[in-house]
Amino acid sequence: MTNPVLIYAGVMILAFLVEAGIEYILGTPFDKVPKLQPFKWLLMYASLGAGMGLAYYYKLDLPALVMQVEPSWVGMVLTGSAIGRGANFINDLWQKYIVK
Repeated sequence: MTNPVLIYAGVMILAFLVEAGIEYILGTPFDKVPKLQPFKWLLMYASLGAGMGLAYYYKLDLPALVMQVEPSWVGMVLTGSAIGRGANFINDLWQKYIVK
């Protein structure tokens, strides 16, 4: 059986990597191109999609892990949402407290 703590740590690492990747790949053009700046809110949905894609790819289902049941697509969507939102949360913290 896999160690749940390692899975939770992996989810947090994925959230950080999603945030870093989305910000690097998409955030920079949104900052540099003035016509794209009004659409910067779309980065949140890009993070959500990336998080869900990674959860599905790696078969991450945190609710199934907690309840000790078989993984399902519903749990993967919820875990992917947490990864995507975690990425947005990390970015918000970074912007608010680190980059002033």
